Amino acid sequence: MSLRNFHTPLTEAEVDEIYQLLTPKQHKYMDAFTKRSKKSKWLEVLALKKGIIVTEDMDNEQLAEAVDDWILVEILDGGRGNRPFRCECGMPLRYQYIVTHKKQNKTYKLGETCLGNYTRLTPEIIRDIKKGFHSIHLERDELLLKIYHGEKTDIKEFVGIEIPQSYLEQIEHDIPLLDKQLQKLHDQLHVKRMEELKKQRRVERERPKEILYQGRQRRATKSHTVPYYLYHSSPKTHLHLCISYEELIERHLNELKQIRAKEELIPAGLRKDWDTIQDIVRAAKRREEFDYGRFKLLLNNLKIPLRIQ
Repeated sequence: MSLRNFHTPLTEAEVDEIYQLLTPKQHKYMDAFTKRSKKSKWLEVLALKKGIIVTEDMDNEQLAEAVDDWILVEILDGGRGNRPFRCECGMPLRYQYIVTHKKQNKTYKLGETCLGNYTRLTPEIIRDIKKGFHSIHLERDELLLKIYHGEKTDIKEFVGIEIPQSYLEQIEHDIPLLDKQLQKLHDQLHVKRMEELKKQRRVERERPKEILYQGRQRRATKSHTVPYYLYHSSPKTHLHLCISYEELIERHLNELKQIRAKEELIPAGLRKDWDTIQDIVRAAKRREEFDYGRFKLLLNNLKIPLRIQ
C-alpha cells in the first residue's frame, strides 16, 4: 500500500482517516493524550495568569488545587457535520466544554460563545487557552504521522539514563515519542556522556603514565614505522594500547565518513571533540603517539547526537 503524503497541520478528514488505522490500544491512548493535554493546558494558562509558578513535576491535581477556579473536565466533539450536544443557553453544539467551579461546586456544559459569559474568563485567557489547544493538535498530528509512517522508538538507545514513566507508557501503547521528547532524552544522554568523559580524564590525570617507544618493524611485504604505544600503569591496572594508523582507519573509516557528512549537525559543545579526533588521526598517520582509548570515547560521544550506528 502506497503512503499518502500528509502534511501538518492535518485536516479533520485526514485525522479521521489516520485514526481508522490505529489499533484499539493506540486509539485509546491518543484519546486520553488529547484530553489530558487540553486539561493541563487549561490549568497552566489559568495558573500563569494568577502568578502561580508551574513546574514540570506538577500534575493536573496539583495544578487544580493551586488554581482553585474554573476547571476543564473535558471537551466533547460530536464529529464533522454533527451537533449532538447542547449549551446551557440551548444552542446545539458540535464542541461542548464541560467546566466546573471548585468553590461553587457547579458544573456547566457550554459552547465557545458562552464559555466566557459563564466563567467570566477574559477574552485574553480564552485566546491563550485556544492557542494552547492548537499546539496540542500539532503534537497529536505529529504522533499520528509517525504512526502512519511506521515509526518506532527504540528505548535501548537511551540505556543508562532515567526515562520518564509517561514516556515508557507511551511506548508501551505502540506510540512513538514526539521529537521534543526524543530531544530531551538525547540531551540527557549527552550530559551523561560528558560527565563520564570528565571522570575518565580526571582518572587519567591522577594515575602515573609511562610512554614506551618502539622502533621500526616490518610487515608481510613492506616496511613501515611502528606507531608509538601508550602504556598506562598503576598498582591495580595495566592497559597496553597497541594500534597502527592502518588499523585505526580500517576499524573506523566508515564512522569518520558519516560524521564528516553530518559535520554541520555537530552540537556546539562537541565541535572541539571533533577537532581532537581529526588531530589524533593525523598524529597516527605521522606515526606519532596517540591515545586510542580517548579516540574511541570521543568518537562514541559524537555518534550519539548524530544518530550514527
